[in-house]
Amino acid sequence: MKEQNASRFFFDNRDHELLRIVNEVLGRDQAEEHAKQRFYPHFHPNGITEMAESKGLRIAYAVAHLLASLRGGRVNERLMSLRSLKEEILDTAEGPMPNNTARVLLEIMKELVRAYGDHDRQLELARDFRSAASGKPRVVRRMLRRYHLLEMPEAWNQITFDDHVHDANTKGRKSATHLIMDAWIKGIRRLRVIYYNYIESRFAAELTEAAGILGIDLRIGIEFAARFRDRYTQLIWVPRGFADAQAFLCFLAEPQVMEFMADGRRVSEFKRDYVLDILERFNTTHRRAINRDLGIDFPPVDRDEFLDFVNPGQASILHLAKFIHQGLLKTLTEKLAALQKDYETADPDKRQDIERLVEEMNALDSDALIKRFLCPASNPDVPCPDIPSDRTDLPEMLRLSLRELLQRLTHLHSGYRITLNLSNLKSEDVLELIYDGEGLITRLEIYNLKDHAEGKAEHLPHINELQQAINEGSAIRLKGVIRDIIERVKASPYPDRDDRLEKLCGILHD
Repeated sequence: MKEQNASRFFFDNRDHELLRIVNEVLGRDQAEEHAKQRFYPHFHPNGITEMAESKGLRIAYAVAHLLASLRGGRVNERLMSLRSLKEEILDTAEGPMPNNTARVLLEIMKELVRAYGDHDRQLELARDFRSAASGKPRVVRRMLRRYHLLEMPEAWNQITFDDHVHDANTKGRKSATHLIMDAWIKGIRRLRVIYYNYIESRFAAELTEAAGILGIDLRIGIEFAARFRDRYTQLIWVPRGFADAQAFLCFLAEPQVMEFMADGRRVSEFKRDYVLDILERFNTTHRRAINRDLGIDFPPVDRDEFLDFVNPGQASILHLAKFIHQGLLKTLTEKLAALQKDYETADPDKRQDIERLVEEMNALDSDALIKRFLCPASNPDVPCPDIPSDRTDLPEMLRLSLRELLQRLTHLHSGYRITLNLSNLKSEDVLELIYDGEGLITRLEIYNLKDHAEGKAEHLPHINELQQAINEGSAIRLKGVIRDIIERVKASPYPDRDDRLEKLCGILHD
């Protein structure tokens, strides 16, 4: 009764009505949703649909449908929902800030859909939605701050971009359509989506159409690995110069491009097999160690369930760690409940043991699983595909040097950009790679949020110095930078130091 009174004082009937509408959408039968969705795209938001349904329902329906179809594979329905979203929100937003109002409404409705089951939180979001729908600048700006969104110019001419993101078809969490929608909400105008080793035409088609709906300048990049000394280095190839999205799809359908993508697919399958081998090793060895140390009975990880969890993405150790952690949480929760009962009656020494065990359980997240059990060092008898070798079953593309890979890419299309991924590279490595590329490497990925978060950015100042020297076109400064690199290599413990010095001296005298 107390909660009902609080709800009555803090929220009015329109908040409850909007919440009822949203929850009806979320709980609606899929067959009924599909039947209604077939007709909505043919109606203008200010026409018959306005008479048939409220604006809150139409917006909630489109967002809910997008979120529900994240992994459903219903590409046409996702694109249809995105188009409906644009018409319902952007084309009919009120007030002097239509773009920012639309962004806020989308973000709030996303949160409202995700809060399904939490009645109080949903009511708060419904109230925010109604307030923002008025389009009043003061209210919209307050909501932008509340939901951590930067205000963008209504002329939509901001310089905002993200040049390295992934969708659910690789290692991301969002479908291509969902990714584009979230980029627009953040105010991003240029987006580069990265795939590993190959891309399928159906993925590219969804990306390009979704980007076209929201007016985002889209680039699709494919990351390849090339041999460099005792490891692989990563290159991002971005084909350019197409008149429109259809021209790019036609390019992907060319025989030589399809053959090249088939070679890339074999690399991804080869790496997937490695992940499955690690899964098997975890079941037979590491899982038993975890059960013994924590006193639990965690069952073997099911191979088919893991592949279903990854689908439609490309299996990786990160996927495996998250899947194991997801299943492990259930077992650990049961163990924690038993420990809580024992803790109440335990003596001080026993309590310390229980506290130590709980700390170990809390520390066993997905990152810890990778470092302790899933990394190559913990599985030395399972050959890692990220370390160059001469295995007979090695895909042909993983045998290519940088120059050989660049030659194959050059023969595919005349217009392209190639970005060098700087992960685990130092300035001496970058200098060699740029030199070997003979001008085909056009860009350096000088900032990568993941590398910065993991503390792998200490090498960037020297690389940035090299980049500036090259861009300035000053031979004198470039020679000075190269000499500094040579001195650092002389003082380094590289096992191939003499070979490196010989090559670097040759570059200096070229």
